Amino acid sequence: MSNANLTNTIWDVIVVGGGMVGSATALGLAQNGMRVLLLEKQAVDISWQADSPYQVRVSALTRASEKILKNLGAWQGIEDRRLHPFVAMHVWDEITPGEVHFSAQDMQEPNLGYTVENNVIQAALWEQAIACENITTLVDSKIEGLAFEDDQAWLSIEGIGILKTQLVVGADGAFSKIRQLANIGLDTHDYEQSAVVGCVKTELSHQDTCWQRYTSNGPFAYLSMGNNVSSIAWYLPTDKQQWALNLSDEEFAKEIAKASDYRLGQVVEVAERGAFPLVRRHAEHYVKPNLALVGDAAHTIHPQAGQGVNLGLLDAAALVETVLNAKQADKAWGSFSVLRKYERWRRGDNALVQRSMEGFDWLFKQDASLKAIIRKPLLPLANKLTWVKNWLMGQALNGREALPKLAKTLVKN
Repeated sequence: MSNANLTNTIWDVIVVGGGMVGSATALGLAQNGMRVLLLEKQAVDISWQADSPYQVRVSALTRASEKILKNLGAWQGIEDRRLHPFVAMHVWDEITPGEVHFSAQDMQEPNLGYTVENNVIQAALWEQAIACENITTLVDSKIEGLAFEDDQAWLSIEGIGILKTQLVVGADGAFSKIRQLANIGLDTHDYEQSAVVGCVKTELSHQDTCWQRYTSNGPFAYLSMGNNVSSIAWYLPTDKQQWALNLSDEEFAKEIAKASDYRLGQVVEVAERGAFPLVRRHAEHYVKPNLALVGDAAHTIHPQAGQGVNLGLLDAAALVETVLNAKQADKAWGSFSVLRKYERWRRGDNALVQRSMEGFDWLFKQDASLKAIIRKPLLPLANKLTWVKNWLMGQALNGREALPKLAKTLVKN
């Protein structure tokens, strides 16, 4: 589309950020008749093949996320590339003898979720976006300004001009330019930890199980991927991040095996690794007139339970439903009264999950306190209470109350 056509069109929605959550939001709206412009900083590679090297960043998708992606038509693209179901989770503590085991069989479920590389999810969503006639994609775009006038939002794009829309969706990540331009404040808490991530191959099979151990440095997790391949999430004090990245592959493999208490034997192969600091962020507001934030632009959480992208996809599904309901009722979907429904729907749930993750982090922190005494009987007791375990896993797998329609019912094959 020419620059003139871009600027002469009043878009129903402009989504800024073409990551997993942004592209899911754009698809959900466009597949229901809305004209959507999707902006992304750089082109997305959809030619990714199943024999490509394992990527650094992965997500553990819940059943609710699976349904959202199936309803958007993206799940087949994920299956055609690469995913791995996990059927159990095993959690234990370094200084107490207790262990907790979660099983899909106990819940009468086929699995507890899927481990999928982030770029696979994004590629599958973009594959659908490119094929959708109601979505126009614009890459290599740089936003210079944001303004609101006459019940519209105006985005100034370098080299293109002014784009107009009834609704701007900020899906541009934790350092959201849209959130900053809208002058929306941010509540933050630095966990003083970093996550070291990547994929490794182990001597023993992961048994389609995710393994998590709480250590003196922080949690360590194996997320099952391919044949004896697991994605790792190693949470370390921030001052140890560079140490972990600077280790040779051989030294790194030894440290990983040690952190996991050799549960999967020795680490025999190490792929590319990366690291990022852990910070809880929560936008003071998710919406303003003609503006809504989704995903990491609105909130980030401690990733130890892998809920980040799942919360973001629920944001996307809730916003899509809110906007489409307004459209069907012939209401202005960019109005504050409409968008507040989305904010009330999602903000409390996201805050609850944030605080829950902080509670786990506090309880299992290996410091000199009474917490170790509490944990000693707690884990064995929790492992015996099957109904409690199944309820907790059901909440994580299927979502909590008031799920959006896209996350509840399969409407497409």
